[in-house]
Amino acid sequence: MSTEAQAMPDPSQMFAMKLIQTLNNGALCLMISIGHRTGLFDTLATLYPEYVSSQTLAQKTNLNERYVREWLGGMVVGGIIEYDSESKTYRFPQEHAAFMTRAVGIKNMCVFSEWFPILGSYEDNILECFKNGGGIPTKAYERLHEVIAERSRLTVTMLQSTILPGLPGVLDKLKQGCNVLEIGCGRGLVTLDLAKHFPNCTFRGYDILDNLIADANAEAASSGLTNVSFHVQDVSQMEDVNKHDIVIGFDAMHDLAEPADALKCVYRALKDDGIYAMLDVNASSDLEKNKSHILGPAIYTASSYHCVSVSLADGGKGLGAAWGTELALKMIKEAGFSKTENIQFPHDALSCWFVNRK
Repeated sequence: MSTEAQAMPDPSQMFAMKLIQTLNNGALCLMISIGHRTGLFDTLATLYPEYVSSQTLAQKTNLNERYVREWLGGMVVGGIIEYDSESKTYRFPQEHAAFMTRAVGIKNMCVFSEWFPILGSYEDNILECFKNGGGIPTKAYERLHEVIAERSRLTVTMLQSTILPGLPGVLDKLKQGCNVLEIGCGRGLVTLDLAKHFPNCTFRGYDILDNLIADANAEAASSGLTNVSFHVQDVSQMEDVNKHDIVIGFDAMHDLAEPADALKCVYRALKDDGIYAMLDVNASSDLEKNKSHILGPAIYTASSYHCVSVSLADGGKGLGAAWGTELALKMIKEAGFSKTENIQFPHDALSCWFVNRK
């Protein structure tokens, strides 16, 4: 009996080890973000199968060698980069590069690592929100909007080949020529790409941030596109009626102050045979079910630091990123939509699409 007791792992020690691993992974996430932003991963991938010194890597990336060497140390002990102790040189395995370089497109997971150092910089502000309520206005997340734009660029690479063909009815309408509205368009990267591919369609983009709308319109002008325009507009207050054949939205609805009003406005803005294609977080409204979500901790962290905060800053509901498909479907139905298809793509474990019809 005593032998069995001694053989059983100590639960407190197991949890302590889990915490240590969590701290290590959090630290590693910061270093991954640096490797992505500096192009260190991209450069190392091109040098495979050769092992290279920190001096060589620093020269090729035009970075300071001492910082590069320390970063490489973190990558080696973190199990991301290989190290030859005799020659003191480094190599980036192809199996790892397949998920960590710009060359792999949508599979590049380093893009998500950028969220956490950015969100961490708002910790003092978020602490005040914990104490006093309220939130941080979306305009204050300036650097985060750059990261969101980077993810949008990756989404654009999948639009024509995967996403549009996988959304029932959307591609057919685009080919026929129609009116399209993107809500929460940001810098308009998705809409601009659609406008290039479907010149017979008319595109509009709405967002509440005037600086992003200015960037989008400038890009449209420089691209010579005459079938697209971008406008500052709170979606929950838009007055479009029976105007659009397609409305699309990417990860926007749960951030809004009044998502129920926004959904009703989208319903009213669509023509009778229109389609509202809404991308949002693929999570459950039931916390218990999210315990097994592969990105569960990341979803709640990003939501606490950003999604809930930007909604509450405007006096909103603060649904958060984990509002869940159950609540989303309920609110979509209450807005008036009679038919919704829930679609998930293999390349995106974080999100799902709600394709809605009147």
